Amino acid sequence: MPIPVAEAKAWGVVFAEEFSNAPTPYLGINIFDVPTQHWEAVLQNVRQQVEIVNQVGGKSHLWSVRDHGPRKRVLWVNRYPSSLKELRNFMTEFVEGPMWKEFCSLIDSYQWFLVTEQPSTEP
Repeated sequence: MPIPVAEAKAWGVVFAEEFSNAPTPYLGINIFDVPTQHWEAVLQNVRQQVEIVNQVGGKSHLWSVRDHGPRKRVLWVNRYPSSLKELRNFMTEFVEGPMWKEFCSLIDSYQWFLVTEQPSTEP
């Protein structure tokens, strides 16, 4: 089932808030499930998103896929070495655009976290 429109739009607020307040460098961690029948379309969409990540100074850091038969679970991590505070409006506009809307219509679930990149420590 696609991500509801209201939830897809709400991610813009989350993106803008997190990117504006987190210390750099940071990692954007995306976790999402893709029905197998949408896999090729999602790959094409993500390639377009990678271009935007690169344009704002980020870089794709990790792409990992687990095949669960009727769906694939993706872990996609992007690294952002410098602040994106000045792009706050861009983040909210991005989720109104066709690329994000298409992405959300093709996936079944989505989670996103922004974490400050730092050396690993034991709990």
